[in-house]
Amino acid sequence: MVPKLPVRKLPLQVDISLQKFHYTETKQGVKRWDLAAEKAEYNKKKDQTSLAVVRLTVAGGAKFGDLVITADRAEYHNGTRNVVLSGKVTGVSSKGIRFSASNVSYLASRSLLVSEDRVRFSDGGNELEGVGMEFQTQTRRFKLKKDVSAVFRQQEAR
Repeated sequence: MVPKLPVRKLPLQVDISLQKFHYTETKQGVKRWDLAAEKAEYNKKKDQTSLAVVRLTVAGGAKFGDLVITADRAEYHNGTRNVVLSGKVTGVSSKGIRFSASNVSYLASRSLLVSEDRVRFSDGGNELEGVGMEFQTQTRRFKLKKDVSAVFRQQEAR
């Protein structure tokens, strides 16, 4: 006889709970982005998945490289495929672009990262800070909306 293992009861409003969640979005066979988390809890009524310890990797192609965004938490909206990241959100590209904010949303259909919070951005020796951000992940076009400050450091010749 096989012993019965205790099963933890799911919290209210959680229909499925997973450890080590991983989801890849592709379009015409090409990877668009990859979403991973230590824990995922799906709410069928809201069609939304709550994630903990999150990593979102947005493919950027050979010219720009991948952009890896980490956060403490996220909400994945299954219908729109949008991801709302919160808690120590940081992004680092393989080409050296970095940003940080407390909350960032990834709008999947537009490949766009947006935030209404204070954002810090650096690329090489240059640093920008402001409130509100739009970051087009495919072209790496970046816009800070207001209260912008900048520090530019001259790069040494190589």
